[in-house]
Amino acid sequence: MPVEVLKCVNCLNMAGVEEGEIPREFIEFDFAEDALDFETQLAEARDIKFTQNLIEPLSIGSLIVCTGTPSDDLPWFAVNIGCGNLETTRGDVAVHFNVRLPQCYVVRNTRRHDKWGPEETTAYKLFPFKINRPFTIEVLVDEKETLWAVDGEHYCSFAHRNPSPLAAGWVQVAGVRDAALKIHKTDIYPTLAPPLLDVPFRTSLSEPAKEEPVWRPNVIATLTNGIPEGHQVVIVGRLRPLLHSLSIDLMDFGREWPRANILLHANVRAHVESQLARQLVVLNAWLGAWGPERRQRTAKLVPGTEVSIFSICCLSS
Repeated sequence: MPVEVLKCVNCLNMAGVEEGEIPREFIEFDFAEDALDFETQLAEARDIKFTQNLIEPLSIGSLIVCTGTPSDDLPWFAVNIGCGNLETTRGDVAVHFNVRLPQCYVVRNTRRHDKWGPEETTAYKLFPFKINRPFTIEVLVDEKETLWAVDGEHYCSFAHRNPSPLAAGWVQVAGVRDAALKIHKTDIYPTLAPPLLDVPFRTSLSEPAKEEPVWRPNVIATLTNGIPEGHQVVIVGRLRPLLHSLSIDLMDFGREWPRANILLHANVRAHVESQLARQLVVLNAWLGAWGPERRQRTAKLVPGTEVSIFSICCLSS
């Protein structure tokens, strides 16, 4: 099975944050002075709702596309997928995707019997929303999770809970004045993804690339000729200041969904026993399901520093 695609996620800021710039997910905000005004804005945002009842249930491959523009007077908006009668009860929410612009993060959650579950906030990308900038959110329903993309780039996933979005009866957008919804089936996600970049070929590490791509964080790139015998893949970038984990996948197709086969999965888990001098590295492969893991504590990475990762060396064709 040929190696055609390289995927690097959650690890290297390959596009680069400007020197001196603090990523938004690491900025803390103090809203004490504006607490009353903020609560008023939240109340108004909750009152601005657009609900679309589902003609048929969501299923694997269902795609919800939501467009809109955040405004100064509505710093909070949400996309909800739920079930139950909204006219008589609050209904259950299978997925609550809550964008909080002042804090620059997105909360995902589920509400059942009027009780919220544990929040999830981690994401594959920096916060992508801005006031007065139009957005397109794509929500892909899979067997075990929903996948969320913003402006053509995968942002996060959310595992199905109880209730499941597969039993949903409506989709709602709250807090966006010009919201629009479309729901249809798809065979690829995200549908608005930009063209894949090609990994440049060099005869040596010191040789400059003829056309160096503009790399983005969490990138999927193609290996047009695979990995020739005697060559290696080298990934260079700057580690995020709060390193949690990083992974490098060699795949047979360049896509987020349907899931490609992962011929080699190298996952550095810096949060596991982080007090040790070296980080845990987990090696595995996905061929319809994960195989047995190989674990070794061999990575020595310093958050916030430049790093070169020699991913793989091909010794035979």
